[in-house]
Amino acid sequence: MNHLEILKKLPELQIFSDKEYNLNTSFRINKFDDNIPIVFLHGFNGNSKSWAFQFLHFRDKRSVIAIDAPGFGKSDAADLNMFEIAKLVNNLLTNLGIKKFDLVGHSMGGMLAQIVSADFSDSVNKLVLSCTHKGYALPPQSPLRKPYSQRLEERKKLSNEEFGKLRIKKMLPELKDKEIFSFLSIISEEITEGSIMSGGMAMQTLDTSTSLLKVNQPCLILKGSKDIVVSNDRSNRLQQSLPHAKVLELSNVGHAPYCENSSDFNEAIETFFNS
Repeated sequence: MNHLEILKKLPELQIFSDKEYNLNTSFRINKFDDNIPIVFLHGFNGNSKSWAFQFLHFRDKRSVIAIDAPGFGKSDAADLNMFEIAKLVNNLLTNLGIKKFDLVGHSMGGMLAQIVSADFSDSVNKLVLSCTHKGYALPPQSPLRKPYSQRLEERKKLSNEEFGKLRIKKMLPELKDKEIFSFLSIISEEITEGSIMSGGMAMQTLDTSTSLLKVNQPCLILKGSKDIVVSNDRSNRLQQSLPHAKVLELSNVGHAPYCENSSDFNEAIETFFNS
């Protein structure tokens, strides 16, 4: 099955209207049974479509929910910090009647997952943090970090297709698989200026150090051996703050192991959740 067919098999996008924040949050859900679902939180170059390979893998095994961060998918862009976005996630899941779930967060979504696990610890059963770190810890009124402001300028100047391809070339310069490149770039084409502002500001003001003191769920940290986005230093600092976490490095993948090698990624999280 090629990447376009996999994307076509995604569940339809749904909208939750959050009354507390007066914002719409988009999400996808495949309900398999009444056991605890897996909730997936995407990265800065993605959206809920990013988890197409996971929806496919778990469709006859587990219920799966993928949530779009503010400004991504059809979620309203908003000037919220990561703690407020975690509340949005909790509000959506509460509305769906979900009291307990396993949680997977990738990159930006991994930062969000740390806060969800800390602030709503009774709800999170097990936690997987993929290619992520603790945030950039900048003061709240700081201007947008240079990499993000540059991305914003590129978004203004380039077509959707040009922008999507540029994002993936920068994220995965060694990627040779044309199918995976196309899968990732098609999704990145949907990034808007609102995506960049909302996600960028939430990440750059975040420092999860204090929150991680409250994270005591079983945790798996996944790293890509060729990841050029998250430095070893930032990854190591996350590991030091979660000494109880298992750490697994996936070979020959960069910053998108969930699709670069979806079989190894899926096996790793499934084994962890079933252990």
